[in-house]
Amino acid sequence: MTSILLHLGPEHTLTPDTLEAAALTERLTVRLSDEARASMRASCQALEAAREHGHPIYGITTGFGPHVCYPAASDGNHGAGLIAHLAAGSGTYAPAPIVRATILARAQVLAQGYSGVDPSLAEALIALTKHGIVPAVPEVGSVGASGDLTPLAHVVRVLTGEGTTLHRGLREPARRTLLRAGLRPVSLSGREALGLVNGTAFMTAYLALAVARAERLLEMAERLTGWMYRALGARRAALDDRLHRARGHEGQCRSAEVIRTEIAWGDAAEAEDETRPLQEVYALRCAPQILGACRDNVAHAARLVEVELNGVSDNPVVFAGGPAVLHGGNFQGQQIAFAADALNAALTQIGVLVERQVDLLLDPKRGVVGEAPLLLAWEPGATSGFAGAQLTATALVAELRHHAQMSAVASIPTNGGNQDVVSMGTLAARTAYTQTERLAPILAAAGMALVQLGHLRRHGRAGGAPVTTPPWMPRFAPLQRDRALHEDLNRIAVRWLQPNTEGVAVPVLAGAEAGPSNAPAQGDGAADSDAEIPTWE
Repeated sequence: MTSILLHLGPEHTLTPDTLEAAALTERLTVRLSDEARASMRASCQALEAAREHGHPIYGITTGFGPHVCYPAASDGNHGAGLIAHLAAGSGTYAPAPIVRATILARAQVLAQGYSGVDPSLAEALIALTKHGIVPAVPEVGSVGASGDLTPLAHVVRVLTGEGTTLHRGLREPARRTLLRAGLRPVSLSGREALGLVNGTAFMTAYLALAVARAERLLEMAERLTGWMYRALGARRAALDDRLHRARGHEGQCRSAEVIRTEIAWGDAAEAEDETRPLQEVYALRCAPQILGACRDNVAHAARLVEVELNGVSDNPVVFAGGPAVLHGGNFQGQQIAFAADALNAALTQIGVLVERQVDLLLDPKRGVVGEAPLLLAWEPGATSGFAGAQLTATALVAELRHHAQMSAVASIPTNGGNQDVVSMGTLAARTAYTQTERLAPILAAAGMALVQLGHLRRHGRAGGAPVTTPPWMPRFAPLQRDRALHEDLNRIAVRWLQPNTEGVAVPVLAGAEAGPSNAPAQGDGAADSDAEIPTWE
């Protein structure tokens, strides 16, 4: 992606889309606003005044977590000890865009001016993104209670020169990475260390990027539905705006509108087939209701994550006006957990619907696709067509369902009983993000099947007239001989997961820095030499 300038501060709003765009940029220019600097300095002064007046302050005069009843370390290593003991974790490392988004999300919280930390600390944090430094952060280790302590500790250890970074796909000592970038390790007081780790930035980053992907994938499912309506000549009454306005759900009305827009884009000859049954099957007729409900869930998650991105998830929270220091639980991630579970449900149901639409195209016994060969095979028996692709779509729906369990109510007490009710928001958000990567190939299979149906019709091997392939569909060479479709499914899925910089609403798999070339796959899975290769894309 091109260079991005990002402003942080209380007068600037981070959205899932802006965060995603920044997170997918390897080297960022990030600036704290003057208001942010002033607010941060004021909170520092308020915190210092409270300490001078002898007020007990968590993490400064006390130990951490259940050790709050004990005094803080007096040897100057209080902050270092916090970061060291939290740097546990397990599993694979979080993708680079997630880590960048985490850094930016935490910096935006600090920039609100309630954390009691100096602007120089936020500057040190965002300097990592300026120099393309990606801390190695294990994905597992946060229960979403006192925020994301363990993942954020791995970010902070890089600032101190004691952690690990990911450089060209390999782990590297952070001190070496900082030296190469011309940055010096920082030393942290107890409050500074706590101010960097005591928040929801990791789970918020996962959910924000999941929301941005989900919005694209949802619209792609609506567009695919409109294309399918055109291809089948399906009955259009079920899309009438009056019908949906009568019910009143905004998401349903919007989904019907997107489907109608896709239908209207097509050729004038692609009219409704009045010989079809009066009512279509639910996978077509109820698509606006199903996708509209999903749209409402996605919008709900987007609203909650935007509030979290621009709110204060610290403890304690420091105010410039009295009382100066309030101890509470703003780091508890229940809102993110619920929003992520809702998003997960929507992503799963989109997959359920689109997989059933694929089945309509592949099974002529359903009586929906008309005269078409079973599994859209070029020569049934001699070739198997989309059998493998459908098996993959069905398996992916099973994966979606398996991972659609609620995390937000799966509390497990920990931390010596201190964290007795936890949100599991990080697990919920990570799961929702990964669900987008299960959904995208199902959508790819639907698009490929619609291309194949048009191909068979053009060659007289299926009944009906071929319809125009929309320009947002990446190139796919239809099947005349069987070939492996893994590369095609993956290529199109990755394309639709990505934000499109050209303004067309087309939706990186986890860990990918950029998408693959839009060129057709080569080698095993490339187009057969005698297959018709569309020229659009």
